[in-house]
Amino acid sequence: MKKHLLAFSVLIASFSTLLLSGCEKEDPDAIKMEDVNKGIQIIIGNGGKEYQVVDLGLTSGNLWAVCNIGATSPEQTGSRFAWGEIEPKNYYSWTNYRWAEGDNLSIIKYNNDKERGTVDNKLKLDLADEAPAVIMGEDWRIPTSMDFNELLKPLNCTKKWCKLNGVGGYLFTSVRKGYEGNSIFIPLSGMLDDTKLRFEGQYGWYWSDEIYHDSPNNKDIVTDADAFLLQHTDVDNHYMDKRSRSLGLPIRPVYIGE
Repeated sequence: MKKHLLAFSVLIASFSTLLLSGCEKEDPDAIKMEDVNKGIQIIIGNGGKEYQVVDLGLTSGNLWAVCNIGATSPEQTGSRFAWGEIEPKNYYSWTNYRWAEGDNLSIIKYNNDKERGTVDNKLKLDLADEAPAVIMGEDWRIPTSMDFNELLKPLNCTKKWCKLNGVGGYLFTSVRKGYEGNSIFIPLSGMLDDTKLRFEGQYGWYWSDEIYHDSPNNKDIVTDADAFLLQHTDVDNHYMDKRSRSLGLPIRPVYIGE
């Protein structure tokens, strides 16, 4: 009798495993790693380290990295950076922001507002303050707003909400002649505000290389920087947004070499 009970238990356990496996496979948004590895090239960076890129056939000629800085797989967030900083931190706040100081946290670089601190009229990052150039090599950059907008143009890429290894994000797939099928996956990693992770899985902000441009009279312009926004909510919308320079956001670099 015990042998029959044991066999029945094993059968039930096996059936449950099959059911669970079936549920996982039924996710209509799931994609496989082979869906995002077409057209990968290797670029040698600082210290002989290898980085993977994909050529989407874009007019700019830039190649997009397969992963965020600090990540080893496309769906990983990797490292987070405040705007204009080159190292990740434990928390992200104006109190420990590299380009702010003093009791009133005046801005000491990338500022065109004398009421906010030292004016240098710099609105675009110096190469020494671009994490990709410092970490990966001199031919790596933080994307410009034009780079991000290239991805959004239907004549360049299709975009699809999907999940890679359970992580939600967007797959950008080239439709350019000769590059069809080449793609990159960008996860929706939210943002770090102080030590709190916000909006993961719903929104993904990625730093651009410029101060936010709204109007010359906007006094908040120097406290915010351009950030590419991907979102998956009741309405999927993607555009150049702004985020406070002190927040921790990931960086998806581009290679501007040959």
